[in-house]
Amino acid sequence: MKLEGLNGSDMGLFKSLVLTFVYMLRIVGVGLDDGEVTQKGLEAIERSERVFAEFYTNTETVDIELLEEETGQDIQKLSREEVEQRDRILESAESSDTAFLVSGDPLAATTHYDIKHRAEESGLEVEVVHAPSILTSVAETGLNMYKFGRVVTLPENMKPDSVIEHIEKNDSVGLHTLILLDIDYSADKAAEKLIEMDESLSDRDAILIERANMEDQCIYYEELSSLDPEGETPHSIVLVGDTSHKEENFIRGLE
Repeated sequence: MKLEGLNGSDMGLFKSLVLTFVYMLRIVGVGLDDGEVTQKGLEAIERSERVFAEFYTNTETVDIELLEEETGQDIQKLSREEVEQRDRILESAESSDTAFLVSGDPLAATTHYDIKHRAEESGLEVEVVHAPSILTSVAETGLNMYKFGRVVTLPENMKPDSVIEHIEKNDSVGLHTLILLDIDYSADKAAEKLIEMDESLSDRDAILIERANMEDQCIYYEELSSLDPEGETPHSIVLVGDTSHKEENFIRGLE
């Protein structure tokens, strides 16, 4: 439709069509290891005009070149700054259908949830495609999922008071605590910091998860002060709360 010569009615219709056309932002989880992108996720990538990915929230274990071959897309990796401060994702989604690939499950990280929320507030359509994450893989410890309390994040360069506060709240009702660590933060160093923050945690029963859901995943059951990783990061720690008979039998097999 040419804009020249449009009468008032036609111009009004044109503006209405422009205003009602909404692009799609697809936030696609790629899981924790290669080959965990679902069929729905692959189709979402194929339907998008631009595809971005970030891996600063987890180790990059997904074969991007293979994913590009499978979907026929050119996937651009973004830095943390580009995702969190420069709004590259929302800028793209305002002018084209855009896929944003993230490690694990899309809504396990607050950064990704914030992007979803801001996209919806700006009027964009948002589709979320889920995938395996540490929040589901932790079930391999043998602990019941419904007995986990609030998840805690322990950064390498900080000692947030909230970490101990949340652990104590979980402990008060007998719940297990999943502690997420920075990508390259070793569990033994994290355990040392936790004990510095609260000495009573020293002999606390703990489970170390190395490289969750990957081919070389390992899970150990030790006291927190004795955690001694054998494999590479990423690591996660579970502080064990009250256990059932079945949970106790399972985790004893991890020793």
